[in-house]
Amino acid sequence: MSTVTSKQNSKSLTDKNAARHDMQQIEMSIVSITQPFSSISRIRGKIDTSQAELWLLPNVALRLLFTNNDGHQPISRVYTVRAFDAEKSEIEIDLVKHADFSPAMQWLNTVQVGDSINIIGPRPHFSPNFSPDKHVVMFADDTAIPAIYSILQHWQHGVSADLYIESFEENIIQQLVIFDQIQIHFHHKTNHHQKGWLFASALQINDYTNKTIWAACERSEARALRDFFLENQKMDKNDVKISGYWKAGVSSSVLDKVRENHYLQHTQQGKNLAEYDDLDMPN
Repeated sequence: MSTVTSKQNSKSLTDKNAARHDMQQIEMSIVSITQPFSSISRIRGKIDTSQAELWLLPNVALRLLFTNNDGHQPISRVYTVRAFDAEKSEIEIDLVKHADFSPAMQWLNTVQVGDSINIIGPRPHFSPNFSPDKHVVMFADDTAIPAIYSILQHWQHGVSADLYIESFEENIIQQLVIFDQIQIHFHHKTNHHQKGWLFASALQINDYTNKTIWAACERSEARALRDFFLENQKMDKNDVKISGYWKAGVSSSVLDKVRENHYLQHTQQGKNLAEYDDLDMPN
């Protein structure tokens, strides 16, 4: 996950990411723009891809490449594919709206049906460690709800789960497909100063025997969840799949630069991608 800041880079980090994960840079043509909730814009775009089978996987990520008005390399941001229509070859992504003047919000404020944008993908991200003898526990904030939606479309028969979801949108879980063996615990967040509900919910669960964890949320809370499950609960690392999608008070551009340096240090130590944990980076 990176924003390139200089033309002097002989190869942009977006190119490095594409090579690293065998991803393609392709064009996406916008076919519809809707607003299912006041804080969420839903973009649907058509692509020409030779990797349809990869776009169909659960919890797939892509990078949108926004034009950099300073004349440098494009600025990129990562989003989860909420859904992929293989017949139409169309991708659906949700953008959580913010008041700041970020590259993503600048693009969202001007984009129209018929416009095109370059993307890099697909990058399959992690799903819960499905097992018939393990109960899934998932934690997600607004930014991770598209991932939850996608994972639920591929839910494995007979697997039970508890989903802890917080969102500014009171009715957002109505769009999720929920099975009888899945219990939803929902928290309606009313302001940005409310923090820690997901972690507090994890502390309230009495027994983590035969459970497997999936979580995606703000980085500080994600790190707290990871440390709680690995260090306090002594869970197997294969059963703790946690990602920090954003960082409170820190721009994605800053995060991407820190991420680039951290990954380079990781590879220089002879470690591979399977050993890499984004939550180990300093920010």
